[in-house]
Amino acid sequence: MRIFRLLLVLPLLGLLGGVPTADAAPKATKGAAAKEAPLPKIEATGISEFDSVFMKAKTIHETLDVQDKQFVDARAQVAIALGVAADAPLKTAFDDLKAKANGKLKVALKGKMPRLEATDAVPENVQTGIDAVNKLLDAGESMIDTGVQLVPEAQALAEACADFPSRLTTMGLDPMKLIESTKKVANNVKATGATPARVDRLVKTSEGVFLDAKAAFGE
Repeated sequence: MRIFRLLLVLPLLGLLGGVPTADAAPKATKGAAAKEAPLPKIEATGISEFDSVFMKAKTIHETLDVQDKQFVDARAQVAIALGVAADAPLKTAFDDLKAKANGKLKVALKGKMPRLEATDAVPENVQTGIDAVNKLLDAGESMIDTGVQLVPEAQALAEACADFPSRLTTMGLDPMKLIESTKKVANNVKATGATPARVDRLVKTSEGVFLDAKAAFGE
């Protein structure tokens, strides 16, 4: 089974070369997508020039939230299907499936990424495990595609809002509006500035899924 080995030498993260990262991703995923500190919710400020940036960043964050949930749900289904602990490393679940399949597994390409197939009749619990793992790999592929697509915009938005707090004080706002806007702008800048790192973590989490699959099925 060399497909995982061949595909994972592709520089997935090289596509993210210009994106700053908040932390290094683990080589293997142990459950849900990488934990990250809660960010402020992005709110409209009423300043159209600023909101044209912030609302785009908000849309990206909502997209990332959907991707995170899909991954968490798919990861949970793998644990349920294979009867392993919810917090067990993915490699443990993959190794369990490989053992239960008793050599009746192969790796085949579906689209751009590998998926598992049974080479012969297998027990129902094994097929359920195969289906659950493939859904997780589907989620991983979607995460990579989404992350790579969002990289340029995420980086541009983070750069565009960097000077908003200093510009706010030069807009001639009345004192009450200035006080109200200052906190919103600061929170929005913090969240928008973190967008490239969130995108980066999304792709790294997905990379971890395929690395774990490679370790279990790739030889």
